[in-house]
Amino acid sequence: MNRLYNSMEPRVMDDDMLKLAVGDQGPQEEAGQLAKQEGILFKDVLSLQLDFRNILRIDNLWQFENLRKLQLNNNIIEKIEGLENLTHLVWLDLSFNNIETI
Repeated sequence: MNRLYNSMEPRVMDDDMLKLAVGDQGPQEEAGQLAKQEGILFKDVLSLQLDFRNILRIDNLWQFENLRKLQLNNNIIEKIEGLENLTHLVWLDLSFNNIETI
């Protein structure tokens, strides 16, 4: 479930944003409580949804080494970068951003 972000300020992906997204998208109910107590390792995350967050720059994804699906649509990203360590990535959504060249 996405949280609405009212901030009009451009944002860079930082640990706080990533932890919040992983927690929101992770297991729910009893399994979710256990995951929040013990923490979810970024390397165990297979899918990550970061849409509508006013992200300007892709950064700090190197810890998601097993990520297979990444949604970055509807942000303000201008350049495709910071994805070189995501060697298992098979699905990437960068639609509705400010990218002019590939």
